[in-house]
Formats: sequence, structure tokens, C-alpha cells
Amino acid sequence: MKPANKNAMTDTLSTLINARSFDCRTALLFGHCNATEEMADYLLGHNVCPSAILDNSASKQGLSYRDIPIEPPELIKQYNAENSIVLIASRFFADMSAQLRRFDYDGEIVRVADYNSFAVYSLSGETFESQKARMLRGTLLLERIRTCCPKQHLIVCPNNALGDVYWAMAFLPHYCKKHGIREIAAVVTGDGCRQVADMFGAENTTVLDLAEMDELVQALIYTRENNCIIAHHDRPYTDNIIKYLDRHFLSFIDYYRCGVYGLAMDIEPTAPTCLHAFSGEPGIVKDKTVIISPYAKSVVGPPDLFWEGLAGEWRDKGYHVCTSIDGREKPVKGTTPLFLPLNQMASAAEFAGCFIGLRNGLCDIVHTARCRKILVFPDCYYSTTPHKIEDFFDLPGWEKMNLTKILPQSPRQGGFA
Repeated sequence: MKPANKNAMTDTLSTLINARSFDCRTALLFGHCNATEEMADYLLGHNVCPSAILDNSASKQGLSYRDIPIEPPELIKQYNAENSIVLIASRFFADMSAQLRRFDYDGEIVRVADYNSFAVYSLSGETFESQKARMLRGTLLLERIRTCCPKQHLIVCPNNALGDVYWAMAFLPHYCKKHGIREIAAVVTGDGCRQVADMFGAENTTVLDLAEMDELVQALIYTRENNCIIAHHDRPYTDNIIKYLDRHFLSFIDYYRCGVYGLAMDIEPTAPTCLHAFSGEPGIVKDKTVIISPYAKSVVGPPDLFWEGLAGEWRDKGYHVCTSIDGREKPVKGTTPLFLPLNQMASAAEFAGCFIGLRNGLCDIVHTARCRKILVFPDCYYSTTPHKIEDFFDLPGWEKMNLTKILPQSPRQGGFA
């Protein structure tokens, strides 16, 4: 879950808790996904125990998360405005809310995080004016970019996520060849995403903040700019590609290969062309070091004790242990912090000998490294689909560890070494 969305979620939940909204009402969560699990964690940590997670997927019904049962949405018929409140952390809030109303539910339905800034459910004059102003700001931004890149095909990567940009760039040469595109310019958010674009030799990259990116995307849609592609598998949520997963399976990589670029399944991604050799860092011993990467935006991670136990397990085997951080994150207790440019991470993993990561964008960046690589997965589903996170985000050639099989044991018995 992205920091901005998580902050919005916790702010909303904190407000509800302080207002004693749960004192006399049952809390129900709608839609089992990573964000819902984080919402449940927060509520349980503040002595609020949701009665159920409602979900339309038959494959999820009958399961549970932290002893909260996953039930069909029809369960809502047992509740009313006096005895319940429904919390939703999904970009499908409007559809989910409407479904509850069709069951004649008259209680409060709360959107705990706004995932879709493109959807504003109001016809007020103020809304029209604010959206018009936003589109105009985006148009001016597009004009500014076009001043520097008048003819280039814009590759717009709207999500501030390393893995998304990695696969967008990895399949880009095939997309360009298919459409006869000779010149491209990338547009990304954040310095980390710029570094990923640079790894693939991007020579002309514009870096925007998240608000500017949303305005640019809205302008691209409004002006029907055709010399560009919004290279993301389900943003700005106009193509409903995620609904494909309700009936069929595509991996995260295939979403970019087929869903974004329309390439055949046998097309292989290109490797980065501008990687740098590992410059060397104190505490990293060749072939006797484990680099761990415990932070992710898209999946819920295990508690700190898990990583501390894991680090201790490897130290007992005679290995040095480092935590890869981005400068704002804290290293796992008892490990050496490792802060490297992204273009050195693959060679650093090869030098170290082993890389263990909670499934995050850094795993995509080092997936070509010739070393032992282990993915740590939570046992949950991707978004609103019936497919497990570990299947959707799988990387070929990696070992996999499911946290459900590990966490009930002692952290020092993770079985990694």
C-alpha cells in the first residue's frame, strides 16, 4: 500500500475511533485485499475487532484473516444503520457501495482511502471547476514537456513503483519495434523510478511528483494525445484490465507484456543495458553475505521480529547480513545498512551471494543477478482477484517462502539457510 494511501487510511480510521464510531456498531470490511488486511491490522491494534470481511470471490469465502471470517456480501442483510458500519479500501468503492445498497443496506459506508483521483462522484459546479482547473494544469505541463520533447513518443509511467517502471522499460523496445517508434521520452515519478529508467538507457526522462503526474495523465486523456502510452497495467482505471483476472490468470510481468503493450506471450523482456559494477561496501564479504530487503509498497510484510530472527539465523551460519534501504528506512536490528544506487544492486547481490526480499520492486531490479534469490510472500490475494500474491508476483528462478508457513514457528526456524 502506497504511503499516501496508507496515511489517508490511518487518518480516516483514527478519526472514526476517536469519534467512538465503533462503540455500538459492528465493523464490517468489504473486499479482501492487501489494503483491507492493513486496515484490519490497524483496527485490531486499536481494540476494534471487525466481525467479517465481505468479498464476492467464492474462492476466498470460508477463509479468514487473523480470525476474521471472509463471507459473501449477502451477509450484510443481517445488519442495519443502527448496528453496523462498513469500511472499504478499494478503488471500486462506488460499485461496492452500490452493491450493498442493492441489498437494502441503509448503514454508513466509509471510503477509508481514495485510490482513484480520476473519479469524483459529484455533479456540483465546484467539482466541475476544480476538475477543469486540474485538466488545464495538466495541459500546461504537457506543453512544457513537449517543448523539450516535441516529437518523441512519451512513455508515461504513472505509478511511483520500481517494479512497474522496470517492466515498462523491459518490454518497451519490442513495443517500439512493433509500432515503428524511433524516439522516446520517459515520464516518471520520483528519483528511484528515474534510476530504473536510466538503467535501460533512457536519455530523456522527466520526473514529476504524484500530483503533477495525475494532472498530466488527465490531460493526456482529455486531449487524446496519441503520441504516447500510459504504461501501467490498470491506471488510470479506464481499461478495467484488472477485471480480466476475475476469469483468467496473468502474472504481473504478463500484464506489461500483453496488457500494456499488446505483445505476444513468447516475447522476452530486454535486460537493463546500463548497470554498474558493485563499488564495494564495508560489511559485505564475497559469497558470504545475505542482503535482505524487508520493505514493500504492494504487500503486507511480517513483523520486525521475523526479520531479526532471520538475520540471526544467517549469522549463526557464518554469514554477514545487510539490509537494503533507500535512506529513509531503518535497517533490521543487528544488520549492516546498505544504501546503493539501483544500477549497482544486481552486481551487489551477485557479490554477496544471496538476496532475500519481501516481494517488492527491488526484487524485479535484481532478478537477473546470478546468485541465490528468495522471495518472501504473505498468504493473501492480489487486489480483488481470486489469485494469490505469490502467483501473481512470481519471478522465474526464485525460491519462494510463504509467510503463513513460517510465522507460526520461531523466527529462528524460518528454513531459509
